[in-house]
Amino acid sequence: MVVGNGKPHHAKAFREDEKITFTLWVDPEMEAYRAAGLKRGMGSVFTRRSMGHMARAMRGGFRQSRTKGDAWQNGGAFVISSEGKTLFTQISRESGDHAEVADILAALDSAAA
Repeated sequence: MVVGNGKPHHAKAFREDEKITFTLWVDPEMEAYRAAGLKRGMGSVFTRRSMGHMARAMRGGFRQSRTKGDAWQNGGAFVISSEGKTLFTQISRESGDHAEVADILAALDSAAA
């Protein structure tokens, strides 16, 4: 499942643009973000490290389109078992700080075992 902070029409467009087939939720009031302790604010968006992340993304051919939702909200990644046990947590320190896909997949494998 993915939780975004935009509005329902943003989620619909994202689902169509990215061909999403899994559960996609929106949390315009960002209650889930606060509950998870995710960072928000200019100080975590514009850092030296975030500028490095931006340069890496641009070198890889990625460009950010128009922001939908709260531009100051950073994200994270969580793997939670069906029993409610947290198997993986990554809280972005700044914009562009993402979890390693291999780490998420390993946590998902452990949940399936």
